[in-house]
Amino acid sequence: MIFYLGDKITDKVDEKVRLGKNKLKSWEYGYDQEHDIIIISKDGTLGTVFFVNGIYIGLPEPPSDRKGIINWDKTTKGQKWKREELPKGLNSKTQFDPKYEEFIERQINLRLYGSFILIKGELVYMTGSSHFFYQWSKLDEGYPAFRIIQNELLIYWEACKADPRCYGIDYVKNRRFGWTSLCNSEGINLGTSNENKEIGIISKTGKDSRKNFGKLVRTFKKLPAFFKPSWDGSTTPKKELVLTEPTRKKKLGDDEDDFEEGLDTTIEWHNTVLNSMDGDKIFLSLIDEGGKFPKECPFDQYWRIVKTSHRQGKRIVGKSMVGSTVNSKKKGGREFETVFMQSDPRVRSKNGQTASGLYNLFISAAFGLEGFYDIYGFSIIDDPEKPVLNDLGEWITVGANTHLDNELEALREDPDAYNEQLRQFPRTVKEAFRDESEDCEFNLPKILEQIDYNKEELEEKFTGNDPITNNDIERGNFTWENGVQDTKVIWNPDPLNGRFWIRKGCHPPLEFRNIKEKKFKHGVTAWAPKGEHLGCFGVDPYNRDKSADGRGSKGAIHLSTTYNTSTLPNDAFILEYIDRAKKVTIFFEEVLMAMVYYSIPMLGELSNEAFLQYIADRGYRHYSLNNPFKSYNDLNPTEKKLGGAPPQNSKIADQQFYAIESYIEDHIGVARDERNRPKGTIGDMPFTRTLEQWKDVDLKDRTKYDAFISSSLSRLGCQRRIKKPDEKKKPRKIPFKKYDNSGNISQAV
Repeated sequence: MIFYLGDKITDKVDEKVRLGKNKLKSWEYGYDQEHDIIIISKDGTLGTVFFVNGIYIGLPEPPSDRKGIINWDKTTKGQKWKREELPKGLNSKTQFDPKYEEFIERQINLRLYGSFILIKGELVYMTGSSHFFYQWSKLDEGYPAFRIIQNELLIYWEACKADPRCYGIDYVKNRRFGWTSLCNSEGINLGTSNENKEIGIISKTGKDSRKNFGKLVRTFKKLPAFFKPSWDGSTTPKKELVLTEPTRKKKLGDDEDDFEEGLDTTIEWHNTVLNSMDGDKIFLSLIDEGGKFPKECPFDQYWRIVKTSHRQGKRIVGKSMVGSTVNSKKKGGREFETVFMQSDPRVRSKNGQTASGLYNLFISAAFGLEGFYDIYGFSIIDDPEKPVLNDLGEWITVGANTHLDNELEALREDPDAYNEQLRQFPRTVKEAFRDESEDCEFNLPKILEQIDYNKEELEEKFTGNDPITNNDIERGNFTWENGVQDTKVIWNPDPLNGRFWIRKGCHPPLEFRNIKEKKFKHGVTAWAPKGEHLGCFGVDPYNRDKSADGRGSKGAIHLSTTYNTSTLPNDAFILEYIDRAKKVTIFFEEVLMAMVYYSIPMLGELSNEAFLQYIADRGYRHYSLNNPFKSYNDLNPTEKKLGGAPPQNSKIADQQFYAIESYIEDHIGVARDERNRPKGTIGDMPFTRTLEQWKDVDLKDRTKYDAFISSSLSRLGCQRRIKKPDEKKKPRKIPFKKYDNSGNISQAV
């Protein structure tokens, strides 16, 4: 029944209950809360139950009479899908002739209830939408070839339609899978069988929406007469298809006056703007390439608007078919990923819905790779024991998985091409949402390798898309001992709400922890750190109510180390803070406590004088490093007073970029040579939030990338030439003997 997308469940319903309700035909299409099953059967029966991507789907019971199963009378070898040809002579004028009535009624029932068919000895259920697609949706290149994996996607879609808690499907497309054709077929199927409905089509641009609409119209016009209602307007509609007279409802001999009122259903394409479909009561929205929507119409915002068009009060009255291949994060992919991750049926609100209302679905490229379907429509995934004939007439000796592995292996030495191959033919969700190398300022493959390592090997945990911890991080907060400022800083673990993320085993050595000293320097007496040679904090304080993307700006703190002889790792990031305290002064104090705890100074961005003034006023001026590219005498009065690195300084901005670029090349991802670590070893950077910002940063507009700014300042601070403090100097020995001159003759002492 379902071979690729789910598992058969045998104990979901008591067999006596199932058979009893089957006898009464009392299973209702929709969500059965008692058994937690979405029933997609429309004949009152329940057959096999499958668990697919977090939901239980109940199929109909197969006909007890084998003659009700398509291909029942064929040998296993001959059991293929074959559409039924339209009887000769059947057209719009002859459709009411009694000799065609049996054929037409059969097609109407198959469209409504679906069908069971034997394919190569396997029993397969086709929903009504699936049967309509393969039987009557003629594409530009002809009728579609039968694909088991497409059929299973349409079973999942039927469950989305049946479930009153669900707004529809959110599917990550595979290339050349036929998704647009499936959507157009369903638009025609539902549009020609429902009255007074609005169906909307939208894609990544208005031009693409119009193109998809054109394909839909061409398929519609090729329908048989008994499924094709009349329509208003021109013979080839350009903007909307208004269906007037209903699909065949009249029987032979009925008067023209006996027709029911017209369908009055409209199928229309829309431009890709936020308010398209807004305010309409949309019965079905066909949203293609949501992962490629333009910046002015971010998909996550668009979906929130369209979602309201699918409900009336709390009741869901419309469904959506959302599907897309995925652009880079900067070109629409991020917003689509947000909605996709909010569509996991395993994670629901107290109202029983996912955060987006949709149910997501991902299908591996191995299931839908062209050239890897056999003549029956099954996917050739694994290497066959003996050659298999595909639907193109070729003999296949390796499966799709091996083929894709071979493609990757050939690109192993070309990281950019390797990354693009994974993106184009994803076999996992994370591969589908990989970024494009050309859209990253840094070495994207290395960053992605590190992110993947953190997710898999460090067992990263997430809330939505946001990492919350992993096996190499401890979270917590700092406080002053007994609440008394400028005393001893205490670390308080807090795994759930800790704003500071510290790499495990990377608390400061005891000989430096909370150690500070008074120093007089450049006319100022202030506290100074003892561990200046160990590393440097980088700080990006927030001084904006909102950043460029409309969100509340966050403060960011990073601590990275130099090459040192302490217990801390060399040249490593060991602390991360990306958060927004309730009051900005709380953030200022948190920076101060972190510096005192580690006895390490900071290089702060001089974008907010209030922050550096706060540090100076508290008596910690010598914890604030000066602009590393100027001598003290060349600093302006503000820089002399407060320290810090001016963000407007182009030289500093360039050096920040180079600092992170070189760090990524040397310490992130898989080592490709022996320069800094053994070849083939993975880097050690557990802070995925920072990696994500390195991946996404736009150097022309850095302001919203807090973690990039603070981490790069930290690396600049570590690049200063710092001498380890000398131990206490011993008294210098004078290389001459001392003499006692008290008598007449001097004597050596």
